[in-house]
Amino acid sequence: MTRRQLAVGLPLILVALAGLAWGAVALGAVDPSATTRPSRLEKVVARAALDAAVRARAPRGKTAPVDAASVEHGREAYRAHCLVCHGVPGGEQSSIAAGLNPPVPDLAEPETQTRTDGELYFLVSGGVRLTGMPGFARSLAEGTRWELVAFLRVLPKLGDEELKALSAHR
Repeated sequence: MTRRQLAVGLPLILVALAGLAWGAVALGAVDPSATTRPSRLEKVVARAALDAAVRARAPRGKTAPVDAASVEHGREAYRAHCLVCHGVPGGEQSSIAAGLNPPVPDLAEPETQTRTDGELYFLVSGGVRLTGMPGFARSLAEGTRWELVAFLRVLPKLGDEELKALSAHR
């Protein structure tokens, strides 16, 4: 195949595939119910779109506070606003979390922890559309949202007793 044929053919193939995908959606072939797990393609596309949007919009150059008082305030905010869905690492999910699709991420896992503080702050502030994750920009002060990020950073390091104490407030 020549470069010219490829330059003409590839966009046509992509448009045709996009048209087929749109047609499948328009005809109801995609089940939007929360009880049906997303397809592998859906997960890949959604993850790529989310990651690109978060990277583009997250504040840069700002980090969460590391002092003990901020982490404790973040722990209290986590108890009040996050525990019901995210629970504690390795703990049981609430009935609310069990019904969410896509599944609620474990915030102590590397996938979450490798994000920058700014990215976590952006996710806490804006939420994630179509996932059940609310945005807290209108209900929590900016400082509280940064304190939540501070607590998320220590979450993977909590011992069994600390996790038990955290989940006892559910």
